[in-house]
Amino acid sequence: MDFADLQTFRAVVEHGGVTAAAAQLHRVQSSISARLSALERDLGCALFERVGRRLQLTPEGRHLYERSAALVQDLVALRQELAGTGPGAVLCLGAMESTAAVRLAPVLAQLRRAQPGMRLSLRTGTTGALLQGLEQHALDAVLVAGPANRPTLDWQPVFEEELVLITPLPLPTALASGAAADGDLNAAPLPATGLVTFSAGCAYREVALDWARAQGLPPGPATEIGSYHALAAAVTAGMGLGLLPRAVLGSLDTRGLQVQALPEAWARQTTWLVTRQGPASAALRALVQALRGGTLAPSA
Repeated sequence: MDFADLQTFRAVVEHGGVTAAAAQLHRVQSSISARLSALERDLGCALFERVGRRLQLTPEGRHLYERSAALVQDLVALRQELAGTGPGAVLCLGAMESTAAVRLAPVLAQLRRAQPGMRLSLRTGTTGALLQGLEQHALDAVLVAGPANRPTLDWQPVFEEELVLITPLPLPTALASGAAADGDLNAAPLPATGLVTFSAGCAYREVALDWARAQGLPPGPATEIGSYHALAAAVTAGMGLGLLPRAVLGSLDTRGLQVQALPEAWARQTTWLVTRQGPASAALRALVQALRGGTLAPSA
């Protein structure tokens, strides 16, 4: 049974005939009549009988009309869900923990107003894990740090973050005796202090390792931590140095930390909205629209 034929049949019933249905559906009458004939052939029964100039439902036609109402509603709703426009539309979004914590609340609130019936799920993780989820179709879009080096995906810049260095108090001697200028960390060698980072796959971890190599820190295994609160606590306890976005500092206990600006090469990091190539659903377009209010917003 063709869905379009069924919709045409219901339009003829509800509008009182072929002529009125054709006008409502913006089709010629011959097209309406052809669809009705095709539906009757498919079902093997007559749906209408002509009484004078009027069409009247047969018992089979009346039964089809009554039983098809719920079916048509379900199919319309399913089409809307799959297109991302209906109450059951689904958007599976992935984001780095820092982005979810300090950037997404107003964006998701605006998205909810634009798509009040949307089923929205948010997963946090490292850049590597999120990109893998996107490529495996487990996620519809992800917010991750660069580099934007996967040409099979679409990358749109949405936020800029400033990474800063956090160290335990008292500040290590080499840092405390360095140049006074904010961000000048190359004036003196750093002590042999390890790094506290997220696990492999975190884009900021790679930035931290690159920065450490540039400072001449001896290589060694990093202490891997699963959240920024835990990272700050580990640095406060003297387990090592850490790099994190300045924007998350307001949500952390920084009383035992020294915060130091980084040189531009490591400080400025872009957060990207990454999607698969191809047509975007209405839900994804609504997300992009909501993100535009914060596009390339610098961290506080």
